[in-house]
Amino acid sequence: MLPLEGFRVLDLTHVLAGPCATHHLRCLGAEVIKIERPGGGDPMRGLDMMPELDGLTPGFRALNAGKKSVVVDLATEDGRATVLRLAESCAVFVENFRPGVARRFGLAPEDLARVRPDIIYCSISGWGQSGANSARGAYDHVIQAATGMMSLQGGPEDPPIKVGFPVIDIATGISAAEAILAAIVRRLRGDTAPITLDVSMVDCALALMSGPAANAIATGKSPTRVGNRGFVGSPGAETFATADGHISVAANTMGQFATLCRLLGRPDLANPPYVPEGLPAGAFLTDAATDDLRGRLSAAFAASRAATLEVALNDAGVPAARVRDLGEYLDELYPLTPGIGVAGEPVALGPAFRGGNGAATSLPPAPRLGADNDMFKADAPVARGRPAKAGQQ
Repeated sequence: MLPLEGFRVLDLTHVLAGPCATHHLRCLGAEVIKIERPGGGDPMRGLDMMPELDGLTPGFRALNAGKKSVVVDLATEDGRATVLRLAESCAVFVENFRPGVARRFGLAPEDLARVRPDIIYCSISGWGQSGANSARGAYDHVIQAATGMMSLQGGPEDPPIKVGFPVIDIATGISAAEAILAAIVRRLRGDTAPITLDVSMVDCALALMSGPAANAIATGKSPTRVGNRGFVGSPGAETFATADGHISVAANTMGQFATLCRLLGRPDLANPPYVPEGLPAGAFLTDAATDDLRGRLSAAFAASRAATLEVALNDAGVPAARVRDLGEYLDELYPLTPGIGVAGEPVALGPAFRGGNGAATSLPPAPRLGADNDMFKADAPVARGRPAKAGQQ
């Protein structure tokens, strides 16, 4: 039995962050009813059409596998009534409109509470539900710019560089799922107080940057950009160009650095004057990467092959990986550690943990727009269910 079996989620989200949150809940066993607008539904459906995937985009399929789709026009009284009727049977309500939009639709927390007093109400937004910036729009790269994340990528002389995928969107979705799970635990313990969750992209960006943010708060200084170097500052913790590509190495300790230099054919670089004398093997080489030493290391790497070094370094206990593109990783390494793929849906991945029978290993494909209209928009009442109390099934 999956942990959220018997829980029903009413999903009024679109694009990435919200659908990611409800995707995780679906993978944990919840039934998810996705409410979509007439005409096109979730915009992720139509970003491109792919006949090889039954006309649905990979992005949509990846975050909507196993959900049910109901088309509702929220601008109409009938649409609002449909959502409220469905909410009666739902333990969780999730929306990611701009703050204030759900209220204009008559779907504020107090509106839902009138039909389902114990409903868990989760709002996902860019800037939070209150404050001077709450009405501002938000996209992943804009939040990366606003929060300082974009200024951390690249080297000192580079222009601002965004992370190469919508990292904040996905982190926000996972954070929302975490918040909902915590709220469900409260319900299972008998807490009947109203629960309204406010999950914002800016908060999630800071959570992702907790280390740099903590340092900035403590020192009053923004962190410097280190490019592809490791954060310890060891000369052996960097991404180096080789004769056949690039390799990222984490030789942080004196012992690891000595091993690296030996395998590069330059054992002398692990001795004075390049590094301090007498360092124990477990000592970190913090901020020991002088320009001279980095230049000599780079020359030694340039005469080596990344694929050969990757094997040799890992065999010797030094973490290292040849720089691959995503396709190479999926072809070469991912099949060796399966576990988060979702069988039955070729492009969906489940939550990133393994074991404990916690997440589904198989889900139906993502739904066609309105595929479940007849089931959930009929006049017949929807069966009402409540979260089990502690100790009950």
